[in-house]
Amino acid sequence: MSRPASSVTHYSVRAACAGDAQALAALLQQLGADEPCADPQLLALRLSQLPHGRAVLVAERDGKLLGSCTLHLIEHLAHNFARSAILEDVVVAADARGLGIGRALLAKAAEHARAWGCYKLALSSNHSREDAHRFYANLGFKPHGISLALSLD
Repeated sequence: MSRPASSVTHYSVRAACAGDAQALAALLQQLGADEPCADPQLLALRLSQLPHGRAVLVAERDGKLLGSCTLHLIEHLAHNFARSAILEDVVVAADARGLGIGRALLAKAAEHARAWGCYKLALSSNHSREDAHRFYANLGFKPHGISLALSLD
């Protein structure tokens, strides 16, 4: 897909559905070369049975998925069950970057988090993804603590 002559692109952001599974699996592959390929059948099943507190959002234009993100609700025991949301799997198709799609996805994710009564929206990002860090900073995200992970493989 070639970029339009104008940076004004029409697309919509909506909740993902089971019918998006095949295209979403391909899109998620763009998260990284070492990313395992999502099983479209399992993805369709999971999208049709999302639990309360999880939202998968997609941006599309003319039936083509251009980006996606997943939002998870967390209730914190130590803070009297205050709510926050974690953003995961933020991806915009390589040929659609720079068109405002990521900004629109994250705005819709923040809208969902506010509707859930969350006091913050957090994400983690690989330390090598400097362009992504600048993008997040431009949207108002600030460093907060340190992200650590324990591999359970």
